[in-house]
Amino acid sequence: MSASASASKTPGAMRFGVWLPVYGGWLRTVDQPTAPDVAACLAIAQQAEALGFDFLYASENLLNCIHGPSEGVADAWSLLGAIAATTNRIGLCGAVKPGFRSPFLVARMLDTLSKVAERPLALNIVCGWWKEEFELSGVSWLDHAGRYDRAGAFLRDLHGLFRPAAQLAHAADEEDAAPVFPAGGDAAAGAPPSYGLDQSSMPEVWIAGHSPRATRMAAEWGHCLFLNGMPDAEMKRHIEASRQEANRWGRSIEIAVNAYVIATESPAQAQERWRSVVARRNVETISFFRQVMRQSGAAAWADLDEEQMVDSNAGFELGLIGSFEEVRARIPELAAIGVDRIVCQFDDPMRDAGPFTKRVIRPLQQNLEPRSVA
Repeated sequence: MSASASASKTPGAMRFGVWLPVYGGWLRTVDQPTAPDVAACLAIAQQAEALGFDFLYASENLLNCIHGPSEGVADAWSLLGAIAATTNRIGLCGAVKPGFRSPFLVARMLDTLSKVAERPLALNIVCGWWKEEFELSGVSWLDHAGRYDRAGAFLRDLHGLFRPAAQLAHAADEEDAAPVFPAGGDAAAGAPPSYGLDQSSMPEVWIAGHSPRATRMAAEWGHCLFLNGMPDAEMKRHIEASRQEANRWGRSIEIAVNAYVIATESPAQAQERWRSVVARRNVETISFFRQVMRQSGAAAWADLDEEQMVDSNAGFELGLIGSFEEVRARIPELAAIGVDRIVCQFDDPMRDAGPFTKRVIRPLQQNLEPRSVA
């Protein structure tokens, strides 16, 4: 999809996904479930497919980034393997932190999982921000620039493993590109090896982040840039800059955004639920993560206030809090800004995803259906 087509697309073309609650409840409040429920994640996946959601998203963290390091977390890729075997159509996107898994290991994972799923996969590159998680995993903690350098090398190698000929051509255009293939074997003879990997298993690549390095990486390598919530004017500027950067590489990208959804019968009900959430915020947990994030140098959370940090990815900022009619009217506004995909967090997906589909997604889609001519 070209940048211009994406920016002017109709709202019914918006794609909707569901965050799998691999950390327990999404909110940093005093009454949220603080441990993952794997059985619930599997049930949510099957329900999301039945409702017609476009994709599921599983985030990779080895420590619980919502409720703190003393709580558990479900492994994203083990969970996606189970979901791949028990669903048929819904898209699957999982996050990977370069350094935690090697490009070759990830290539094997994707090659196998795509055969289990029998559908294309998506891979979100997340550079990470929690120093303790790196240290516990035996992975070098680098500064912000170093983490993006490592991610860039990871993506070059991953592309080289799945599509070696194309990668060699790409590398020839980069003066500082390191060799992708080890010496010897077919590479020494000028023909890059395939290592038995199916090229069709190469995933769609998402890049998560707000920094200029994230924007450049998405423009060069990504199919989709994944953003946290932010005010509309800021988001519009960010999307325009990202698409201009992609255009300089002769590419186009889509934009995914995180949203916390509270859709109810009336505006008053939605606002009351939101006020109740904010009033129950866990001040100690928020203070802990503010310190961790400040140490990381990550740009996405630099200016968030306490209320915004109740949700882990500034999801309230996207404005999907209101009556079903208000939320439905909000989608065209986001489409006009340039948003292509919304990754939804729900307080209770088993309770809230169905009404959201019936009262928001389907009416938007029905408005696009061609009318019969009498």
